[in-house]
Amino acid sequence: MAKPSWHTQWKVHPHDPVNKLTDDLWDVEGSLKGIPLKRRMTLMRLRDGRVVVHNAVALEDALMSDIEAWGRPSFLVVPNGYHRLDAAPFRARYPGIIVVAGRGHRKRVSECVPVDGGPELLPAAQGVSAEELDGNKAGEMVFMQTHADGSKTAVLNDAFWNEHHQRGFPGFVLRMIGSTGGPKITRVMKLVGIADKQALKAHLLRIAATPGLARIIMAHGRIIEERAAETLREAAERFL
Repeated sequence: MAKPSWHTQWKVHPHDPVNKLTDDLWDVEGSLKGIPLKRRMTLMRLRDGRVVVHNAVALEDALMSDIEAWGRPSFLVVPNGYHRLDAAPFRARYPGIIVVAGRGHRKRVSECVPVDGGPELLPAAQGVSAEELDGNKAGEMVFMQTHADGSKTAVLNDAFWNEHHQRGFPGFVLRMIGSTGGPKITRVMKLVGIADKQALKAHLLRIAATPGLARIIMAHGRIIEERAAETLREAAERFL
């Protein structure tokens, strides 16, 4: 029998310290053995104190306690069927958590954790909104958080990357498949993840035109905090 591609118990892999970007936005990058890319968990605190956990990464108990003191994990976003490794342990740790997944990969996500619905489950007027990306096969979502100063952060997953080139054979492979080298829609995404290139391009351009967009966060690669809107717009125009 094939081994499930997700954890059933809380298992901590190497990870960086929690990065406190703003009062209501934290993130942490983790590593997996044999995989050259890091994965990012993004934590968005709603105005009522609940927390949206995007792309869950299991952390040590002390760090999880820090997160719980900051806000209550209440929504678990499983971005697609390939980012489900720690979904089941998170739901077990927080039994009342609401599991959110896009339509395209909901069946695959449901193999490891029951899915409650899509982005419509997020409460209105709490500072975080979400919608599925047009033209994306996985039903990947974009989350938009509005901060106290009026600035905004867009949280994506695999539709947009900002991964630098890496050394060695793994780095060579990543370069050859077009996954590294700065802000981009990757070659793999264009080949297998997009149903309608023009629809996705138009949606990314709408995100780039969001007033006050100051930051873009992705599952893989460096957070973009300088020229965020311009960088996303240029990438959409260049690669699609």
